[in-house]
Amino acid sequence: MKLIALALTCVAIVLVAVACTETATPTNTNTSRAAASPAAPSPAAPVDEFAAAKANYAKNCEACHGPDATGGLVKVDNKQIKVPSWKSEHAIKHTDDQITKMITNGEEEMPAFKEKMSAPEIAEMVRYVRKIQGK
Repeated sequence: MKLIALALTCVAIVLVAVACTETATPTNTNTSRAAASPAAPSPAAPVDEFAAAKANYAKNCEACHGPDATGGLVKVDNKQIKVPSWKSEHAIKHTDDQITKMITNGEEEMPAFKEKMSAPEIAEMVRYVRKIQGK
């Protein structure tokens, strides 16, 4: 029993000694540069404010409306339908509220997306559609 206690004590002393002698590299050095001018901030990479909406569009809309939102003839469930373009004059005249209701509840051949997208995602999709339309 005394041998086990002695061995554990030796191991503990070695671990403490190793931990106390390790030197860490400082991550934030604070050296003063009185004569040097402050470094210019590097330009941040541009953030795509519509990244999430683009992903939702690709997932939920692109199959029918197309990658450029021009719509056209599409076969859905063995049925040929004419999908309107989001860039058409008629679509551009829709209010944001009308587009929100179309996406949320569906319309004619378009399915409802209220179960697939949250209200903030739908609102962001409306903003993205307006961007596509050039508004």
